[in-house]
Amino acid sequence: MIDPYSTLGVSKTSTDSEIKSAYRRLAKQWHPDAGGDESKFSNVNNAYNMIKDAEHRQNFENEKLGPSNFQQSQNPFRQNFGDFNNIFNQMFTQNTQRPQPKPQTHLVFNIDVQDVFDGATKNINVSIGNQNKPLSITIPKGIKSGDEVIYQNMAPTGGDLVIKFVINEEPNCYTQGHNLIRTLPIGVAEAMIGTEKIITTLDKKQFKLHIKSGTQHGTKLRIPEGGLPRKNKPNGDLIVEIKVKIPKLNNNDLDKKLRDML
Repeated sequence: MIDPYSTLGVSKTSTDSEIKSAYRRLAKQWHPDAGGDESKFSNVNNAYNMIKDAEHRQNFENEKLGPSNFQQSQNPFRQNFGDFNNIFNQMFTQNTQRPQPKPQTHLVFNIDVQDVFDGATKNINVSIGNQNKPLSITIPKGIKSGDEVIYQNMAPTGGDLVIKFVINEEPNCYTQGHNLIRTLPIGVAEAMIGTEKIITTLDKKQFKLHIKSGTQHGTKLRIPEGGLPRKNKPNGDLIVEIKVKIPKLNNNDLDKKLRDML
């Protein structure tokens, strides 16, 4: 009887993985289709079948205590070794093959600015064909308009659900990345002589915004960290863009005082 441990160059304390690795290396070396020695390949194969796992190693130790036909029965290759590539594909890929992932389901979901700031949880219903799945989705911190988030295995089909978040634009409010842009209409007189406006941020804090005399249309005033949350960074900024409302005049207005017209 051959000594499988010395044949494979392993010890009795070697793991299943170490034994398989040694067998694979020697089998490639001695396989007849690769120009190797048929007898040595047969010995390598028999050795591996004797000790490839704990159960076979125990059987081998038991066989050494008495007569056995174990070795003679462990030669499945005989004289026909088959195709070299097919043999190794079957031996070493069958356990590593993974099931094909299920197709992703893509969904566009519209949310409000306040929802993004609050990290709100929304209940949605995802429908694909005749399959429906109600879900509770929490808006991730740091999301920007157009960002996609993958929710693993949450689609009705069992695959991943990919949600593209789109932040709704309001008449006087929109986002640029994590910055929040608000337009603030003021009158011509206010732009000329200056004024003060109360601004409420997303976290419900109020700021008195001082608008200087002579402020021009399109002027932008910045409130630091008054915008949307960012991951592991300070919030974006709140940018207030001044929009000066220009009154429409007619010929009859030319004889009026400027203050009356504004």
